[in-house]
Amino acid sequence: MKVRITLPAGEATGEIEDTAPGRDLISLLPLTLDMYDLFAREKPGLLPRELDGVTETMLTYTVGQIPYWQPSHDIVFCFADDENNNEIPEPGIVHLGTITSGLEHIASAGDSFKLTIERA
Repeated sequence: MKVRITLPAGEATGEIEDTAPGRDLISLLPLTLDMYDLFAREKPGLLPRELDGVTETMLTYTVGQIPYWQPSHDIVFCFADDENNNEIPEPGIVHLGTITSGLEHIASAGDSFKLTIERA
């Protein structure tokens, strides 16, 4: 499922996986979220509710990944590696999808900004 991500400085595109949490995210679109920078490696933003269907989590991330952090109901856009081998603390993240273009717009969006996600 393709998505368009609109930021103050440009657009990005992504692919959301056909999984239960991915389909649940798509059902919420379009969304405009308040985003912030975390650890100079990711941009999280609070979803309006918890995503359904979470069964598997991961303890590492990859650059360009779109994961979900279940404890705080955040969607996250990962844009940089870190010195800890990209490790994530328990309970881990849920893989939702991948950025396919425009990751540089997410990386340069600043410490606090609005982002809109919609079906492409």
